[in-house]
Amino acid sequence: MDERKVKSGDLVLPGDYLGVIEEYFPGDGVKEENGELYAVRAGRVVIDQERMEISVEPVTDTPPLPKVGDVVIGRVIEVKPQTAIVQIIRIEGRENDREIATSKLAGIHISQVDEGYVDSMLNEFRIGDVVRARVISAEKSPIQLSTKGPDLGVIYALCTRCRTPLVRRGDKLVCPKCGHVETRKLSSMYRKVNL
Repeated sequence: MDERKVKSGDLVLPGDYLGVIEEYFPGDGVKEENGELYAVRAGRVVIDQERMEISVEPVTDTPPLPKVGDVVIGRVIEVKPQTAIVQIIRIEGRENDREIATSKLAGIHISQVDEGYVDSMLNEFRIGDVVRARVISAEKSPIQLSTKGPDLGVIYALCTRCRTPLVRRGDKLVCPKCGHVETRKLSSMYRKVNL
């Protein structure tokens, strides 16, 4: 048995000896085994002298969860008649965080594409497009997104014929290689966001 005395603030790993049950009650991140206390996760030791409790707080930050109002960047992976399925890449403003904690799949319903009437989802999104969208519902899976607003919509697209990055010309996209013209629900930030 390790007789080393742990103090508040010490870094420990799972399985590290923390003390005996006569000294402290096991708190969060601590288990008791035959009267001895051990860390169950990596983190910092926290000793509450008043409650005579020892716990281990994780030192790693928790993965972010998309919340209503967050703006996300995602890639379109499927376009259906009423919905575009998007794989979320990141939450804008949280680029230095860990990967998203929940399912990365989200949907944009045809009613949430633009302010006006939308005739066909294929005129608005194509597989492989990168979109900037706002989370409007995060309670259930898939997360629901909206591209209503001038700064929301497609921010990067490839030509459906030759896969060359498209260039914006007014409200259309033009392929500089083959000349093909396409339409999308464009963001005012088209090709201005680092991917």
